[in-house]
Amino acid sequence: MTPPFNRVARFATLAIAATLPLWSLPATSGAATITDNVNVVGYSVVGPAFKALEASFLATPAGAGVGFTNSFGASDTQTQNVEAGQHADLVNLSYEANISSLVTVGKVPASWTTQESTFGRVNTALTGRAAQTNFPTPGIVTDSVVVFIVRKGNPLKITNWSNLTAKGIQIVTPNPLTSGSARWNLLAAYSSQLQLGKTPAQARAYLKLFITHTVAQPTSGSAAMAAFVAGTGNVLVDYEDDAKAAVAAGDPVQIVTPPQSLLIENPLALTDTGVTNPGAKAFYRYLFSAAGQGIFASLGYRSVLTTIWKATSASFVKFTKPNSLWSVTNINSQGWKSVNSTFFWPTVVFASGSTSNTTRGLVTYLERFAGTAA
Repeated sequence: MTPPFNRVARFATLAIAATLPLWSLPATSGAATITDNVNVVGYSVVGPAFKALEASFLATPAGAGVGFTNSFGASDTQTQNVEAGQHADLVNLSYEANISSLVTVGKVPASWTTQESTFGRVNTALTGRAAQTNFPTPGIVTDSVVVFIVRKGNPLKITNWSNLTAKGIQIVTPNPLTSGSARWNLLAAYSSQLQLGKTPAQARAYLKLFITHTVAQPTSGSAAMAAFVAGTGNVLVDYEDDAKAAVAAGDPVQIVTPPQSLLIENPLALTDTGVTNPGAKAFYRYLFSAAGQGIFASLGYRSVLTTIWKATSASFVKFTKPNSLWSVTNINSQGWKSVNSTFFWPTVVFASGSTSNTTRGLVTYLERFAGTAA
């Protein structure tokens, strides 16, 4: 069996080659004197994509003299490492609250959402048909959706969220204490019920069932994929891009896109040192360019650039009625600012007079039931 990192990296190499006619990506350049080293810190699943993006960037004039030092792992763990002093010039983390934490401790400028226009040169003021990005959320470098990964042939006939709480179903999803992927998955499970017209109380009850059917919670999205491919559980909830990489690499799995899903938006930011690092700024711009976004798209990410999305959208599942795709702001209009505390606050807070109705830390409370029904 191919090791998970090599499996995805191999997919990256093949996918980039396939996109050459569209984006004219150059070959990797030879060794050069390093004048600007860029420290990249990111969530686990995106690591192989950066390996491909950096190789392509280094072969451009803007990449002359630039070197990279990379660190990829579980998103919350990576965030905590940077907070504790790990050097980073550019951070690509799983969800917006990770970046907000780095803003709070002074590692990322409070104006990080404007970097998309100031450094990425994406005109965020354009709207309507002239809009350059698919969704209005600023500072997002890639989109994805939550999907199910099942054994090849889908022997348990899993097609929707209700199937995941049937008798005998064993779910693999990462640990929400360390992984951004886990948080996206749990929010998708909860919001799927609201999309079906259920009440918040019914959505909370479903989320409890989902968690009780969870038999493994690896530290990251990549670790969860490795566990599933190795035989743990019978359904993995994951990023669509990670699922596409597994299928393309020949792993004995297949993708099931549920009728109701959640839009995943992965943020990118230059840190306080990154905004003064010419190489980091040039690479940031490249990631938002047509060439950079073309590489992301070839690796299963939904491009944030409208032009690239239109050119690649045929290879992605579309959400049309009666199916639906929500974003975090559909769950709460304040987005991650509110959702993170409501669901993932480390200290459980109950509504007055209740011992089960939480106002903060719903997932923290429900985690005590993990694995009890599987």
